[in-house]
Amino acid sequence: MDTTLIRPCAWQHWKESNRVALLAAFGDSITGTRVKEFCQGLSRDLGSDCLIVERVWLFSTFRLRELQAIAAEEASASDLVILSVHQSQSLPDEVKGWMDLWLRPRVRHPAVLLALFDPEEEGAPNSVRAYLQGVAKQAGMEFFVEAQNEG
Repeated sequence: MDTTLIRPCAWQHWKESNRVALLAAFGDSITGTRVKEFCQGLSRDLGSDCLIVERVWLFSTFRLRELQAIAAEEASASDLVILSVHQSQSLPDEVKGWMDLWLRPRVRHPAVLLALFDPEEEGAPNSVRAYLQGVAKQAGMEFFVEAQNEG
């Protein structure tokens, strides 16, 4: 997966500070592989001097309130929040609940919300994209979308 597509305003800060805290959440093995590939490319692009602190969560863990709260704290402190989803599916309620939690206490610093989607299909609904774009706007985050072919 090529990360050269995104160059958020925060990119220069990440390079200068040599540190990026990221949280990634995904729904299944396909979307998890997409996150892994993206993070490998990000590490390569930022260079070996940049420490990437990764926190990774499976959507199903957000069903437990205690874990949802922990992940919300981590997301609110992250420089980059990645959601890897199938665009043709709606976001589970527990994921929306988790997002509501991390938006409340969010520390305002340059941050990015990145949605990793399946390749766009003809007629695929954009409701997930629109929802995430609204979340990013509410949080004062930059919003990027990347759609890639599988495998």
